[in-house]
Amino acid sequence: MILALTGTAFCEAISASGDVQEAIARARPGDTVIVRAGDYEPFTVDKPLIIQGVGYPSAQARIQEPAITIRAHGVVLRGFEVEGVPRNQDDKFRYYMELSSQRAQTTLNQPNSGVLVDGDDVVIEDMAVMGSEVGILLKDARNFTIQNSSFARCNSGLSIQGCDGGKVEGCTFQGCDKYGAYLEGCEEIFIRENEAVGNSGVGMMLKGSSCAVVEGNEFVENWQGLFLWNSSLCEIRENRADRNVYYGMVIASGSNNSILNNLARKTGGGELNLLGIGISIQENSTYNLVAGNVLEENLNGLDLTRGCRFNLILSNEMSENSNGIRLDKNENNLVYKNNFRRNLITGYDNASHNFWNATVGNYYDDYRGRDRDGDGIGEDPYWIPKGSSCTVDWRPLMQPAEMVIDLEAAWGDLARYATYEPEEDLPYKIEDEIIVIGREEPEKWWI
Repeated sequence: MILALTGTAFCEAISASGDVQEAIARARPGDTVIVRAGDYEPFTVDKPLIIQGVGYPSAQARIQEPAITIRAHGVVLRGFEVEGVPRNQDDKFRYYMELSSQRAQTTLNQPNSGVLVDGDDVVIEDMAVMGSEVGILLKDARNFTIQNSSFARCNSGLSIQGCDGGKVEGCTFQGCDKYGAYLEGCEEIFIRENEAVGNSGVGMMLKGSSCAVVEGNEFVENWQGLFLWNSSLCEIRENRADRNVYYGMVIASGSNNSILNNLARKTGGGELNLLGIGISIQENSTYNLVAGNVLEENLNGLDLTRGCRFNLILSNEMSENSNGIRLDKNENNLVYKNNFRRNLITGYDNASHNFWNATVGNYYDDYRGRDRDGDGIGEDPYWIPKGSSCTVDWRPLMQPAEMVIDLEAAWGDLARYATYEPEEDLPYKIEDEIIVIGREEPEKWWI
């Protein structure tokens, strides 16, 4: 037994000799329980301890019994391998039927988790979790840390629900069936420098969350890389989405998010030859900033669809895509100061009313207009090639735009130029509480 003096209190280092639960029972708050290499039964940490694995001891979960359960605040867990239990509803049902006489309050809605966390200020480091329905499950936790850990062959590698404050750093999510990492109802979460690789579903999902920072992560060869659903005030910056099958990054039903300086490339194709989209903004998303991103070699570089309004698409590089950008059924989005180079089709704007220029427009490498006064802006308009909206960039740039972003000026431009009122297109007017239909012949703009 080793004694250590911390402040005015003595802390012990206790060696677990084959029975981790017995060592935890002997330990006092603040002690370290050392667990050496070997195979261990499931155990529960119910006091603030450091549980230190040496040589990666292995803990095996059972049906509805995590390998490691944390039910205390301030626990540190390091250096374990956890073999989980996969998703199997039949086994779970039989388990509850067999134990129904002893357990009056049981439900079938809890996933089989490798590690279950029910406590605040918990730190989990250097873990290898594999083969579990949910690798690590946190619910309603505050100020947690998950770092330098790997999640493989799970249904969902990491599931964080209803948590406030915390970070996920330096982790790898690989070969998971549904989600590499799933976060729902979380606030002020930092997700940095993780890798989601080869997951059959979504590499990382944020649902109903706010004020998250997703920075410096890699999403490679997943069905979908990063997915934000009904989330707001998040910062998605300096991530790399590479060779994902369907989407590199998605923002759906989200508002006031910043998608900055990301790379999305080579999305789509595969055995099914699917339509791949580098970054997709969709489903009534509003007031999002998409700026400084590089979108290359996708089928669609950037995509805005279905009711998106007042989004700012600024200073992005879109090159070698089948469609540089595609807008469908939206209004009042501002697209300017972007560079379109070597795309098969520069742009597509359908059933929409968007704006492709403010004081300046975009750079198109297939623009053939003239700049008679030498101010760097073409006098001849650039017609967006595809779609039904007859959209025009009235101030196309003669040279590529510099990737300099003045956010205050950009939001001012959005308010100044994106001023379309849908009522302008109604086939009737209401005057003195009387509906007037088709009083004037429509303007023949095509003459």
